[in-house]
Amino acid sequence: MHEFSIAEALAAQVLRHTPAGALVRGAEIRIGALRGIEPAALQMSWQAVTHGTAIDGCLLSVEQLPWTITCSNCGRSWSSQKPFVDCVCGDTSPTPTGTDELDLVSITVDEEDSR
Repeated sequence: MHEFSIAEALAAQVLRHTPAGALVRGAEIRIGALRGIEPAALQMSWQAVTHGTAIDGCLLSVEQLPWTITCSNCGRSWSSQKPFVDCVCGDTSPTPTGTDELDLVSITVDEEDSR
C-alpha cells in the first residue's frame, strides 16, 4: 500500500510548513489520476501516521483530478473518474490521459492564543 508512505511524506511536509505555535486543523492536497491513489486508503493511512503527533486530528482534504478521455473515432473529449469507459459513439477503447502531480495545496491553522 503506497498510500502509507505518501501519508508519511505529506505529514512531514505539513509539520515542516506549520508556523511555530500554530494548531493545524486541515491540509488540502491535489492528486493527479496517474498516481493511482485510493482516497479511502490514503485517509486511513493519514489517521495512522498523524495519531499521537502534533497534527493529530488534522483533517486531510483530497481533490482527485479526473482522467481526460479522448475518442479517436469521433474526436470527443471528456473528463471521467474512471480511465476505461466507452464513448457514446460506440468506440470501446477511447484513450485515457491524466497527470501525476501530488501537491500540498494548503494548510489550515489556528494561531495559538497568546493571552
